[in-house]
Amino acid sequence: MTRSTLPDELGLGTEQRQQPAKRLSILIINKDLPRFPGGIAVEYLNTIGLASQAEAVGLVSMIHTAADRRAAEELARRNVKLYLWESPAAQTTGPTPARRGWRAVLDRWRVEAGLRLRAWPRRPHEAALADLEFRNMADAVRKALAERAWDVLVVVQTSQAAAVDRLPRFPLSVLVAHDIRSQVFARRAAVQQNWFGCRAAKVQARRYFAFEAAHADRYDLWVAVSEADARWIGEHYRPRRVMASPLPLDTTYFAPLAGLAEVPHRILFTGLMNHPPNVDAAVFFARQVFPEVRTAIPQAEFWIVGRNPTEEVAALASIPGVVVRGEVPDTRPYFASAAVVVVPLRFASGSRYKILEAWAMQKCVISTTIGAEGLDYRDGVNLLIADDAKTMVCTLVRALKEPALRDSVRRAGRDIACRKHDPELVAHNLYLGLRRLAEEKAADGPMRVCFDLRWMLPGLPGGLENLARSFLRELIALDGFNRYTLLLPARCRYDFDLRGRPNFRVCSTDSLGAAFERLGWRLRRGLHAALRLDHWESPAVRALQFLRSLDAELVYSFPGYIYPDLAGLRHVLQVPDIQHEYFPEFFSPATLEERRRLFNQAVRQAECVCAISQFTRACLIERLGVAPSKVVAVPLAADPAYRPEPSPSDPAVLRKYRLQERAFLLFPGHTWKHKNHRAAIEAVRLLRSKFGLTVPLVCTGGAREAQPALEKQIREAGLENLVFFPGYCPHEDMPALYRAAACLVFPSLFEGFGMPVLEAMASGCPVVCSNTTSLPEVAGDAALMVNPGDEEALADAIRSVLLSPDLRQELVRRGLERAKLFSWRRHVLQTLSVLRRVCGRGQASDVSGEAQ
Repeated sequence: MTRSTLPDELGLGTEQRQQPAKRLSILIINKDLPRFPGGIAVEYLNTIGLASQAEAVGLVSMIHTAADRRAAEELARRNVKLYLWESPAAQTTGPTPARRGWRAVLDRWRVEAGLRLRAWPRRPHEAALADLEFRNMADAVRKALAERAWDVLVVVQTSQAAAVDRLPRFPLSVLVAHDIRSQVFARRAAVQQNWFGCRAAKVQARRYFAFEAAHADRYDLWVAVSEADARWIGEHYRPRRVMASPLPLDTTYFAPLAGLAEVPHRILFTGLMNHPPNVDAAVFFARQVFPEVRTAIPQAEFWIVGRNPTEEVAALASIPGVVVRGEVPDTRPYFASAAVVVVPLRFASGSRYKILEAWAMQKCVISTTIGAEGLDYRDGVNLLIADDAKTMVCTLVRALKEPALRDSVRRAGRDIACRKHDPELVAHNLYLGLRRLAEEKAADGPMRVCFDLRWMLPGLPGGLENLARSFLRELIALDGFNRYTLLLPARCRYDFDLRGRPNFRVCSTDSLGAAFERLGWRLRRGLHAALRLDHWESPAVRALQFLRSLDAELVYSFPGYIYPDLAGLRHVLQVPDIQHEYFPEFFSPATLEERRRLFNQAVRQAECVCAISQFTRACLIERLGVAPSKVVAVPLAADPAYRPEPSPSDPAVLRKYRLQERAFLLFPGHTWKHKNHRAAIEAVRLLRSKFGLTVPLVCTGGAREAQPALEKQIREAGLENLVFFPGYCPHEDMPALYRAAACLVFPSLFEGFGMPVLEAMASGCPVVCSNTTSLPEVAGDAALMVNPGDEEALADAIRSVLLSPDLRQELVRRGLERAKLFSWRRHVLQTLSVLRRVCGRGQASDVSGEAQ
């Protein structure tokens, strides 16, 4: 099927656009914990702004200091769900003693060597470091994914862009580019004074350009902080979509402070003082600009305020008039006391938050063109531009000597900050953009679904295996539009004909290739450990990469439970039955505890549950407390191989099992206790002793818990020549057995659907079955139904079919008509409707719980 062949059946029209917009859940990955005021205040305001509008906002980040921990507590109070990795250094109460001497040199060498190995030959150095940061956060990411299904993934900073390659596929993925790193390094190279520094910066610029361009189309959206950056990204990287979102600024916090007088001739520069553009700007200004200013104005002061100053920055304090303050609890007093704020950046990208803060506090700002990039400024109106040392000296001296000039510039700046950088407006527009894009993507794109079939070892799962195989054969024939991953055992990877279906792919975690890959990973980790180098690919990272390899936004699980290694994805669950809730005595205490734990966890985790009958739907609602709106009845069907017309291979099948046509009773099913083989064997005994009928009973299926007791029952009744257990019969043999049987005997105590009843009816085989659980729903009036606990009634019903040709013919006729009500095409389309709803592409059920 292509998108154009079955639009009405698969619902690929426009009905999803008519659904009310749901609130998004957004997961943000930001290696730097947002703090306000101070560190990453932009992301702090964006994060809490989105949290006020979205259904949920989660933040994955790292804690390195006590200040980070306090910031995390504040984010939690603002309704941000936190998933954090905490540095060992942050867990100590006092200062951590630093290693000195050759040991410290060796430690630094090992770290640097590991990063260079990761980066060589083409990756940026920062991207290699991002691998280690991602490793640190991997467990926190897994926890976030296990707790809920997120609609949007937001990755902050292009240095972290590779994270999308190691995470499961999200409905919408977003990369926030606070700057363009290739542009930063290219500009850095232009201002380097030595050949080696210039060469290194150019290498990083080339690597970053290739790295950012390679990840351009791996995200659905790039968010830039200015229109200029958005245009540059669109022109050079050509991502799928790019939008500009201005930097938010809290202008109620950053506002003129009453009572704090301006110190004449004080010059201020703020920022993170281990950030290379800020380091270069501070050194450039202190050594090339400020001495000339101080010559003209001897009382001039240059204050450098910001955390983590490098040794190079700290050394500037030796210059007369230069003050290096480092981290301060509040930068506003320093802004208030400054006569002029300078932004002498010579290389950078993005927009400068320090200018917005200065504007909001009504300060006169002097900046380079690069420093003011991305902001709405007019030279001489709300900002003074000076791009070289000489011009900056002249502009700065003039501003310090002319209060009227400073006053005119300072007043215009705050107006821009208030109008264009309001945090609520910025966050609102960003959220609307994300929601609109999520709706568009859901409307236009194919679903990506993984079918977890690792349990499907031939002969072990019973009827569930036949169910899954029939479903997949119909799906493969029907759908050529949506994308599917079949997670199969290696021995089954070629069981389905996928020729001409490129939208289907097969993965096997137990294949020889997968085993060699795991061995290679262990060897790499061992080698890194031997060399005492950091290895970024931790078990948690590999678990996330496994989810990514599935290329799925949703997992469909057949057996009623969810494998733990798939916990990070959305789930739709098919539940065959929950008989353990009705017959706990059939299970050992350990098995009962396990089933209850797995089934209860699974139905809570799944976003929708497909029950294989209305009876099973009612059981889930009654016994497991599943909300009626969450569970949908999707009836099964019989494989097309089950038909009344004989096959040329039928005689060979009967010879294989030494059977004669219409001379045996058929009971398909593993010998689980609830299948109630005991009643069928007793009915055979009664047929012989009470009615003189000696008809063999053929019980196909594997030996399970009840097998020893059944064998004992057969021996005691002397039925060794009348009851046979041929074991598991291949799927291709079963249609012939149904067609040849005198009737189906199926006195099961509990069935979620009762597939043998439907298969028998479709094959033209009369049915005698239980009158309980789901069997009346399947059989209707096409079977003789009895109380499964009444062996005499069962024997009498079987005798009636054996001795009355008219009754047999009528049951066959009714069965064939009844079987036509069930089809795999209908089942597949109903299931796809459910999957589409969970993926945000349409409705799946009405108030009755019947899939549409």
